[in-house]
Amino acid sequence: MVFEVKLFERKRDYLFFFSFLCIVFLINITLKYNTYKKLTKKPVNTIYATVVNQYQKTKHNKTYIVMKLRSRDGYNFYTTSREDLKNLLYDTLRLKIITKNISFFDLFKGFYAPTFNLELMKKDRFKQNILDFISSQHTKTSMQEFFNALFLAKPVSKELRNKVSNLGISHLIAISGFHLGVLFFILYTLLKYPYRFFQDRFFSYRNRRFDLTVFIIGILFLYLYLLGFIPSLVRSYVMLIVGFILYDRFVKIISFEVLAVAVLLILAFIPSFFFNLGFWFSVSGVFLIYLFFNYFSNLKEWQIVILLNIWVYIMMLPIIHYIFPKFTFLQLFSPLLSIAFIIFYPLELFLHLIGQGGLLDGLILKLFELKSTVYQIDTPFWFLIVFISMGLFIAYYKKS
Repeated sequence: MVFEVKLFERKRDYLFFFSFLCIVFLINITLKYNTYKKLTKKPVNTIYATVVNQYQKTKHNKTYIVMKLRSRDGYNFYTTSREDLKNLLYDTLRLKIITKNISFFDLFKGFYAPTFNLELMKKDRFKQNILDFISSQHTKTSMQEFFNALFLAKPVSKELRNKVSNLGISHLIAISGFHLGVLFFILYTLLKYPYRFFQDRFFSYRNRRFDLTVFIIGILFLYLYLLGFIPSLVRSYVMLIVGFILYDRFVKIISFEVLAVAVLLILAFIPSFFFNLGFWFSVSGVFLIYLFFNYFSNLKEWQIVILLNIWVYIMMLPIIHYIFPKFTFLQLFSPLLSIAFIIFYPLELFLHLIGQGGLLDGLILKLFELKSTVYQIDTPFWFLIVFISMGLFIAYYKKS
């Protein structure tokens, strides 16, 4: 018999928790406002920022460079240049920014601002070396983009983005909690046996699962830092920590209450995630997974693997098509590709570590070359609200 305790035993526990959230939220809002005042105290200010995306865009027969930058103070913004700039991805720049049209609200959701006097400071050589190592294993540019996105969250070109969208696998190359879970499993498997060897001889009193989980959580934090704390990964990482702490205290972790606690914690500490679309897609996916287990946890493992992927794909359609209306019949194979990805991801990770990452490029390229008619399917706003409301209702009233 498994003994489980409630997350919050008494009403005052809820009060303490929400009081804590409010205090953290107010502290972060105050810090953000100080950043805003510092940024806008002059109409033109000098800042330091890292280029996290760079691409070319053409509008009204004029071509220019678009850059997404992340400042040292933690806010993201876009700027453009009509100069023929070299590749500045992951470079740190010292630049002047025109601040007169920037509002406090903009620091949370991101903004556009004109810049000038760009001065190159330094390059993130460590990350660039990893990108170069991955790229050197592929002859096709599309494959270089694909695997740099898969392992290091590097933005992809519009052409490749359309190909993966037609196949319905955009969620597979956008690093998320699924990738984090696979990495956790790989690390745990690799470390379990060496740890057991030393544990049996020198510290048999230690809890192997606890020690390895703490160690892997530390490694995964370094991975998050390397990728720049992507919102979907941060959500998954916080869920991992919250789940680990609660599991160690015999609290049921696959519950909507735990999901809500994790989401509220993230938004209290990082309020800007409220405006991040990827974060809410990630939360929606986890909610649907929990909803599935709430009703079908008694199925066999192989049934869960198959049905869970089909379930999440179908149930995410109304949400996805409210933002991205593109649909092809190839997307119907998305659940199967998601199941295959469970093997594909660790296999490709291993192949890249030994320098043989291009071994399956031919097969992947043939998959990308598949053609299908593109349809536009829009989810009406009223239907989206009804759909979300029904999901919340079913989650709360299971007997319904």
